[in-house]
Amino acid sequence: MATPLKEQLADFAIHTIADVLQKIYPDFASQSFIAHALQGLETLELKQRVQHIIVVLANYLPQDFEQTAAILQEIPEHWPSQINQAYSAFVAWPLIDYVAVYGLAQPQIALPTLAKLTHLFTAEFAIRPFLQHHFEITYGYMQQWAQHEHEHVRRLASEGLRSRLPWGQRVAKLLAEPQWAITILQQLKDDSSDYVQRSVANNLNDLSKDYPQQVIDLAQQWLKDTPTAQRQWIIKHGTRGLIKAGHADALGLLGYQTQIAIENIKFKVDKTHVNMGESVSLNLSFDLPQVQALVIDYALYLPRANGKHSQKVFKWKTAQFSQGQQQLTTHFSFKEITTRRYYAGEHRFVVLVNGQERAEVRLCLSLT
Repeated sequence: MATPLKEQLADFAIHTIADVLQKIYPDFASQSFIAHALQGLETLELKQRVQHIIVVLANYLPQDFEQTAAILQEIPEHWPSQINQAYSAFVAWPLIDYVAVYGLAQPQIALPTLAKLTHLFTAEFAIRPFLQHHFEITYGYMQQWAQHEHEHVRRLASEGLRSRLPWGQRVAKLLAEPQWAITILQQLKDDSSDYVQRSVANNLNDLSKDYPQQVIDLAQQWLKDTPTAQRQWIIKHGTRGLIKAGHADALGLLGYQTQIAIENIKFKVDKTHVNMGESVSLNLSFDLPQVQALVIDYALYLPRANGKHSQKVFKWKTAQFSQGQQQLTTHFSFKEITTRRYYAGEHRFVVLVNGQERAEVRLCLSLT
């Protein structure tokens, strides 16, 4: 079983933070900080650990935020390069979010500090309180960041403005007024960095949930003339939610038709009863009278505690299918994951072809 993410903010992280801060700020009482930070840490979940470490840090850093900001801005120069990046990223999280807690009243100092620190982890969560309380000032910085030489800073300009940022504080202005994000995305639509491109696509996908037509209009505008490869990739991935939903205009943008010719669809599952932790095999066959471009996904309808159902869509195959009989097989595992909870009872798998439900199978899940 994979190590829980919260364990990345444990003893190693606390000692790393202490060592780095003492190099920059000799008055930092590292041993006392370590003892204080580790006290009760193991009982906390990931975000609770972040908050706990921030509160402890405040007892050992200068109360004057301007002094602390100067210390924090030096951290990248002293960050241990030998630490595995995937691991060390979480170590930096409390240091970055410290800025959002204790620097919120001083955005002109705090925001440049976040730009300095963002490449150590990501400042996308720390930027949200500033958007909530100092929108105009923060947005002005983000417009500048969209032109920054560093890809992590450019990415922050997009990721920080996502209307539905996972784990991020909701910002009502971003949900109600999509033009703020769109203006920044216009500047980043041809960015050469994969890291930035993924963020722009995710931002578009967020917007499409509330403003599908505006996203379609923007994508059509971007596809005029001779669009770059970056722009085409962003549009493809930024409209994935609309594609899964079978949105006709989104399908048309990517060359897929809603009028499809498909015959003799057979969809089967190798088990009608499955226990938690087991996998099932999904098998699909169909005939095509002609060559067609198809997006084939499958949706799982899961029962919820309130008796209703939720839907989760999974990618299967996107291709130019040849004429004749086609066969596809995939596997689904009913394993425990933190982002999805299963309940006993009937589950329904549905095949989606260019966003349209075309076949289904049902099975019963047991939790024991």
